[in-house]
Amino acid sequence: IKKKIVDELMAPARIRFKRRKTVLKGIDDLWQIDLLHVKQYAKYNKNNTFILTVIDCFSKYAWAVPVKTKNANDVTNAMNKIFQQSGRVPKNIQSDRGLEFYNSKFQQLMKKHNINHYSTYSSIKASIVERFNRSLIGRIYKQFHYNGSYKYLNILPSIVDEYNNTIHSAIKMKPVEVNKGNEKSILKNILFKQKSSSSKKPLNVGTAVRISKIKNVFAKGYTANWSTEIFYIYTVHYTEPTTYTLQDANNQIIQGKWYREELSPVKHDKVYLIEKILQRKHDKVLVKYLGMNSKGWIKKQDLV
Repeated sequence: IKKKIVDELMAPARIRFKRRKTVLKGIDDLWQIDLLHVKQYAKYNKNNTFILTVIDCFSKYAWAVPVKTKNANDVTNAMNKIFQQSGRVPKNIQSDRGLEFYNSKFQQLMKKHNINHYSTYSSIKASIVERFNRSLIGRIYKQFHYNGSYKYLNILPSIVDEYNNTIHSAIKMKPVEVNKGNEKSILKNILFKQKSSSSKKPLNVGTAVRISKIKNVFAKGYTANWSTEIFYIYTVHYTEPTTYTLQDANNQIIQGKWYREELSPVKHDKVYLIEKILQRKHDKVLVKYLGMNSKGWIKKQDLV
C-alpha cells in the first residue's frame, strides 16, 4: 500500500490542458487587473516598484499606471485614476487574491462604483491581463535597448497607446476602434462553440482525490506532484470543460473550482503516510502526517 501511495504522489501532473473560456458580453463588462513587478528598475523611475495593469477583456483596451508600492492607498489611487481619466467603469473586475486588492480601501472603491470584484483559484488566473503584461514588458525592454536607459516613466504612455492602436488577433481590429456600435460583430468573431478535449475519465461525487501541486493553493500540504492531503468531490459542474467543487475530510468546502486534470483519484483514501511518532500512550500513538501540518492520535494496531 505504501508503494502505491508514493506512486500516487509522484505521478506526473499536467500543466497544459483545456480550460474554461472567459465569458465576454461586451465592452466594460469584465476588466482584469494585475501588478507588474518592476522593482529592479525603481531607482531609474522615481522609486516606482510596480505597474498597475488593467485590460478590458472584450476590446483588449489596456491601461498601465506606475505605483510606488503595493499598499492599499497606492493601488487604490492608481485604479481610481484610470476610472477618472478614462471615464469608464466596468461591471466586473477580476484579480488575483493579493492584499493589494483585498483591503478596505480598494473594496470601498469597488462598492462606490458598484463593481463586482472577484478572483479565481485556478493555477491559470487572469490570463488576459497576464498576456498583456508579457506584451507590455516586451515593449518596455525593447525601448530599454533602443534608448540605452532603464527609464520607462516618460515612455510608458506612448507604449500603451501603441498597444491600443495595434490590431489584436483575437478581435481582428485595434482595441481603440472597439465601440458599442461594432460590439455585436466582434462577438461573432470571438464566440464559438467549444468541444471538450479532456481525455480523463469524469469523476463522481464522493470520489477521493489528490490536488495537483501546480494549483499551489495549499502549498504547505504538498510533497512531490500531488497533495498528501486527500479531498472529496462535493459537486460536479457541467461547464465546458467539466469542473469540480471539493471538500476536505472534515466536510469543509474548498473554495474555487477544479479541472479534471488538476485532480488525481485515490485508491486508499483512509491510509496516510506518517512522518514521525510524537508520543505514545497506552494503545494509542500521536503521529505527525507526512507533508501535512496536522497531527492526531491513532491506535497502535492501525500503524502499518
